[in-house]
Amino acid sequence: MFFNLILPVEKASGKQLTGKNRSNRQVKVYITMDAEGISGIYKLAQVIPGNSEYDYARKLMAGDINAAVAGAFDAGADAVFVNDAHNNGDNLRITDLDERVVLCSGADRPYTMAEGAQKGFDAALLIGYHARKGSKGVISHSYAYGSMVEMWLNGKVISEYELIGYMIGYYGTPVVFISGDDIVTADAKENVSGIHTVTVKECISNGAASCIHPNVTARMIRAEVKRALEEIETKQIKPMTIKEAVKIDVRYSAEAQAWKAMMAPNTERIGETIVRYHGKDYKEAYLAFVTGTGLAGTFGDDVALYNKCK
Repeated sequence: MFFNLILPVEKASGKQLTGKNRSNRQVKVYITMDAEGISGIYKLAQVIPGNSEYDYARKLMAGDINAAVAGAFDAGADAVFVNDAHNNGDNLRITDLDERVVLCSGADRPYTMAEGAQKGFDAALLIGYHARKGSKGVISHSYAYGSMVEMWLNGKVISEYELIGYMIGYYGTPVVFISGDDIVTADAKENVSGIHTVTVKECISNGAASCIHPNVTARMIRAEVKRALEEIETKQIKPMTIKEAVKIDVRYSAEAQAWKAMMAPNTERIGETIVRYHGKDYKEAYLAFVTGTGLAGTFGDDVALYNKCK
């Protein structure tokens, strides 16, 4: 496997990952990065390519990622895989990152925000995640900004970090850390037993926040990631898993989006704008959701064409 060719550049001193995580094989850490919960980001325009502040936001993203990577190697990790999970996956420039990482980039990824998790890791870190749509939170939304209103997993309203965390957990990897605003970190503490968090900003509204300086949050992230990885065994953090059959329900913004989503496999229309994705396990339901939501997203292309033809 290509990832197994990546060797450590240097080893940190001090307490290291131990026990089963310190066997003869490499200790591997998985990072998935979203943008809305990154240090210093407080409005939608910052995370959309083409806007004047986007390049500045890319530097902020790299700063949080490098801090998490440093914390992972401080804890004794041998290799770190980073999935650029925001938008089309082309936000992080590899030359801005710690040279010890492997970076996954690009839009055409079957597992989207969980791409790479199927390779198998010892721990997962969620960097820059945000609160769900309908809750107070900085740039809060649910997976697809503007096209999705709400998500349920087997009847429970969930946030994006849970949607992705369960896909990571399907492959046996525990989510041990999350960073973002005060809303998402508080929510994660309620829903993921033992998870470590760093709050990088306090939400004022969807487009405003009180932000801690990125230099300070970098030190916070590095230290807490190290602590999270060192405490995997003592805290006995378990992967996020669902053993029974899975139903992911999504309320889309428009009826036409629901119709488009229905072209995906394992779907059922259960409301005017609500589509249910079925699966015998989480992977099957999640991949149906990814396909259906991708199809629903093409609704905007139809609107643009209609307006052009009027």
